Amino acid sequence: MPTVDARSVFNSWALAGLLLTTPALTAQIDSAALERSFSWREVGPANPGGRIIDVEGVESAPHIIYIGTATGGVWKTVNAGITWEPLFDDQPIASIGDIGLSRSDPNVLYVGTGEPNNRNSSPWGAGVFKSTDGGASWSFTGLKETRHIGRVVVHPTNPDIAYVAALGHLWATNDARGVYKTTDGGRNWVKVHYMDERTGITDLTMDGGDPNILYAAAHERLRDRFDAGDPANQWGPAAGIYVTKDAGATWTKSTVGLPTRNMGRIGIDASRSQPGTVYALVSVQAQTGGRRGGRRGGQRGQRGQRGQRGQRGQQVQALDSNRDGIFKTTDYGASWEKVNDWNNRPSYYSQIRVDPNDANVIWGFGSPMAYSDDGGKTVRSGREVQGSTHIDYHSCWIDPNNSDHVIVGGDGGLNVTWDRGQNWEVVKQLGLAQCYAISVDMRKPYYIGVGLQDNGVWVGASRGLITRGVTNKDWFALSNADGFVTAFDPTDYNTVYAETQGGSIYRRDLRTGQNARITPRPAAPADGGTAERYRFDWNSPFFISPHNPQTLYMGANKVLKTVNRGDQWVEVSPDLTADPTARSSAIVSVAESPVTPGLLWAGTNDGNVYVSRNGPEDWTLLNENIPNMPVHYWVKRIEASHFEPGRAYLVLDGHRWNDFAPYVYVTEDYGQSWTNITNNLPEGSVYVVREDYKNPNLLFAGSEMAIYMSIDRGQTWSRFMNDMPTVPVHDLVIHPRDGDLIAGTHGRGAWIAENITPLQQLTPDVLDQGVKLLDIRPETKWLTTYEFSWTTDKRFYKNNPPTGSTIAYYLPSDAPSPVSIEVLDISGRVLQTFEGDTDAGLNSVFWNFSIAAPQGQRGGQRGGGRRGGGRGSAEPGEYLVRLTMGDEVQTTKLVIEKHVPGYMGR
Repeated sequence: MPTVDARSVFNSWALAGLLLTTPALTAQIDSAALERSFSWREVGPANPGGRIIDVEGVESAPHIIYIGTATGGVWKTVNAGITWEPLFDDQPIASIGDIGLSRSDPNVLYVGTGEPNNRNSSPWGAGVFKSTDGGASWSFTGLKETRHIGRVVVHPTNPDIAYVAALGHLWATNDARGVYKTTDGGRNWVKVHYMDERTGITDLTMDGGDPNILYAAAHERLRDRFDAGDPANQWGPAAGIYVTKDAGATWTKSTVGLPTRNMGRIGIDASRSQPGTVYALVSVQAQTGGRRGGRRGGQRGQRGQRGQRGQRGQQVQALDSNRDGIFKTTDYGASWEKVNDWNNRPSYYSQIRVDPNDANVIWGFGSPMAYSDDGGKTVRSGREVQGSTHIDYHSCWIDPNNSDHVIVGGDGGLNVTWDRGQNWEVVKQLGLAQCYAISVDMRKPYYIGVGLQDNGVWVGASRGLITRGVTNKDWFALSNADGFVTAFDPTDYNTVYAETQGGSIYRRDLRTGQNARITPRPAAPADGGTAERYRFDWNSPFFISPHNPQTLYMGANKVLKTVNRGDQWVEVSPDLTADPTARSSAIVSVAESPVTPGLLWAGTNDGNVYVSRNGPEDWTLLNENIPNMPVHYWVKRIEASHFEPGRAYLVLDGHRWNDFAPYVYVTEDYGQSWTNITNNLPEGSVYVVREDYKNPNLLFAGSEMAIYMSIDRGQTWSRFMNDMPTVPVHDLVIHPRDGDLIAGTHGRGAWIAENITPLQQLTPDVLDQGVKLLDIRPETKWLTTYEFSWTTDKRFYKNNPPTGSTIAYYLPSDAPSPVSIEVLDISGRVLQTFEGDTDAGLNSVFWNFSIAAPQGQRGGQRGGGRRGGGRGSAEPGEYLVRLTMGDEVQTTKLVIEKHVPGYMGR
């Protein structure tokens, strides 16, 4: 078997690290220094949770718990879940597959990255990471090309021995699938089991009595390129259950009693209390083949058990082993018996756990949850087991010290029971929301709309009106199911548009709560024939026209338009997809020029890019004009320029074609020619590019790993991630009034980079002036309400930004020193004085509205955020700011606005 050295697979990260740590000097500005001038803060929501892939507790100290998330990294609690700490924020990937926790030394953890679920939004991983200090620090140990890891199993007495179940690439074949083993703590890995380039290992468990015996669940899966449903390919002849009795040296495929048809995803778990007893949750391909047959099998089993709910001891006779269900062995996998038909959407779930203290107690995880205490013969499921928690489950830890204590993770976050599922506590203090799209309104403080994976649409405040900041109370839900694009009427923030999957869109009046379903429907043909059916993507684009808030555009297979807020729709394009016969071909990006009304851009999920300049009949295909354009890649985003009608930015995403490179282009001539501006962006699909609405040279890009900024219109890019964790960024919005940059992350909710207005002012004209005191954004002197003092630490709190004004200035490299910054009232009386930094580039000081103490006492502060003493606080009104550097004196205005709150009672 081949040996894999961790150092040999560190290839692209070394290059990425070079790109990210070498400052890009553009127009005499150090971009790395610019990043340090700004910081991100989290605002939530935490209410709906987010997809949790694994839960692991420390047996010797069950108050210590680790969780792995689909896209939000690894987290740890040391107080049984009162507070949680993220452990993976600085690592190069945020998607977790499984956590392997050593029982003999619980400070040793192996983390396999890349979630194993076959979801359309599943990201990818980058191998295995190890910690020997309980997650305080990490080292990369290799296996980057595995991309998706289903399970990590650590030897019970020797933490240097570990096994990895590698699924391999989700969207393509590759030979990194199989079972890997290390005997030296991860320094080297040996592939000890391999089937073929299509079949990986989705689950792995070790026998409770002999650590040399392992059971591996093999799964063939390849997703198609479209973004809905289960993978088209999820069953295969090599799939099944394999057993080794010599620590991985040889493997035997189990067959007796198992399905004779092709199997799909399998969940497997071995009993610790009864060696040789193993349960498997098995998916089976229907006889007719195809996607629908396999899912029907799982659903039939679920319905059968619903009919038996609560009827103990009654078993369906003659269970068909060639259908989905629960299988059991008591002879180390030599033979199996089907014990139940229960299984539910196995491609997405397929998790089963055996109580470590009782081999007859099993928990099954899907949608819904299931429980059996008679070895699977009878199953209780649904609300009888899961209560009112979220319905989609992926992970579980059963406390070996107390079988009543069970922790379950799923799409809705983390749930804890202390009475074996009779009652559940839902953990609400983890900000793990998976945003697809975000929007903002124009109230003060402004609110953010987020569409979330499997958790609907939520709306929440950008800052809280209590002293501790933003809490769960500041967020409210608009819908369930999957949430996607949202939009607020810019003239009436009480009117909000939102959608769920498949183009289902509605208009909500926040004053009354009234919903109007406005999903576009084709008109019936005049001859009475069958009406056309629009094809919507899972995540369909729509937006409010920048020229008229009554006008909306939406993408299906055609571009659709309404001029009366969705009450009626008309087609304004033909079918723009590359393959009009394909079920899932659809438009996934639409944009209208903010400069020229009716100038439209559109892109499809099968690789077409179009522009329309002269109305519905004038659409031009632009693909041939894009240099080296990859065929069929998703047109993830088209961003129409705020400055030039012929300028637009194009983002292509190739990860569904096994291409993880970024692709960003720009056109200046309505798409007749394009320039690739990807330049020094590192590996990782880009999902969004935003052009600033004040500075045409300022761009931001959100990718699978980070946010990047360009101050030279894409010639060079630098990280823009100060205080933000590694996480996929699916959307970015620049607030049109406040100049905040808001990020919709797919795994950590919404984040805000406060006040990027200094960046907006770094135009060539400003830079050519030399020393420049920049304009200051108006700030509000916020009022906050009293919060009851005796509360709990088991809450979601995220800090508000400090109240005050950032005073920014630009210095050339040859500027003299020192720099003095003074704040004056309108009569010219000095209220506060700062000694400013003299570094070349962008500098700032922060005035917290305090007025300096008299008699020469220094009440100022240097740099942003450090508070000084004072004898009072400035009231709302107009002030002056004066910069003095040698003979250079510049003055600008500073405005403090009054906060006029609504009802602030609770």
